[in-house]
Amino acid sequence: MQTLSLCMIVKNEAGNLERSLAPLIPFVDEAVVVDTGSDDGTPELAASLGARVHQFAWGHDFSAARNFSLEKAAGDWIIWLDGDNRVPEEDGALLKSLVQRPQDAILWATEVLEPGGGRLLQKRFFPRRPEIRFRYRVHEQLVHPPDLAQVITPVRIFHWGYETRELRQAKARRNLTYLLAELQERPEDFYLRYHLTRHHFYAGELEEAWGQLQMVLATPWLENQNPEIARHARLLAALLLDRADDLSGALRQFREVVERYPDYGLAWYHLGQTCFRRNDFDTAALALARFLELGCGHFFLDQPEEKLTLTALLTRAQALRRLERFPEAGEVLKDAQRRYHQEPGVWLETAALARACEDERAARRALGACLNLRPGFRRARMLLAEMDGRV
Repeated sequence: MQTLSLCMIVKNEAGNLERSLAPLIPFVDEAVVVDTGSDDGTPELAASLGARVHQFAWGHDFSAARNFSLEKAAGDWIIWLDGDNRVPEEDGALLKSLVQRPQDAILWATEVLEPGGGRLLQKRFFPRRPEIRFRYRVHEQLVHPPDLAQVITPVRIFHWGYETRELRQAKARRNLTYLLAELQERPEDFYLRYHLTRHHFYAGELEEAWGQLQMVLATPWLENQNPEIARHARLLAALLLDRADDLSGALRQFREVVERYPDYGLAWYHLGQTCFRRNDFDTAALALARFLELGCGHFFLDQPEEKLTLTALLTRAQALRRLERFPEAGEVLKDAQRRYHQEPGVWLETAALARACEDERAARRALGACLNLRPGFRRARMLLAEMDGRV
């Protein structure tokens, strides 16, 4: 029977281990905790929960600490977690069965950010083999033989380490320091420059992001080595142009991305939203229909896929309404009502469509449903006042 080792690196996680480490102990054969300099009793607490604890001198390198934890593990398979990660009990119960297979695969889990709901697919389980190790000081990447199968599992790992703005900003500053230090050693590394692009993009530093992105896109082997980064980098180029208010340039780039990657749902989503803002409702409706057919098709998202889907449904319904394709808009809204009946925006758009169809009774019913869900919804109250002749 294949055995499973949990590997964690921690520092000052005493407040988190009851949520992260303790619930997983029953579902693994051993827990290896590597402490990198805690002064809050983390090592003692981890040991009391059943982990084997080792000390590691912190050298500003997450991969070095993770690789040290792998050296201390004895299981046939590894699952890695951080101190602010938790696996739900129902998913933890799956772990041992998932690794009862030949050591010929990397197993992926979905990390879900709390409380925002963003998600990313990550390589979280792998065979304990000497040629499988982590690389990079931050945004660690698992390096492994290319012939290993890639298996998506249903396991979810919830991550709450970015709960507050202060935490997010502190981690962003730390990550930037580590990225820049490693870039001095690996100036040609597209992976580092890609993460620098993302850092600057989310910080609103558009010129810096654009400069790093151009170096990423100029990498000759980018598509072969990491197709996921390649297509997201091209999408980032369009999003940067959009952020810089170059809508024409952004549209050209979005179109290039969907032509190159026709199954890339997230690109269709952004193309549809951009076309809608330019009053190109035909293209918006088509692009958003394609997104709704494909789904996001992306390994990481900054917001929940359900939120993107809701926005796509409502934007598509608005586009069809403005094109006076009322029956099609109605079908889209029926889907939205079925899936998101607790969302006030669904009922507001339903009211707008009913009004466009000159069905005042249906419009009032929909506005009533909207205001029951959100009594202070200003747009709904304004529409109701307009219908009552009060404005």
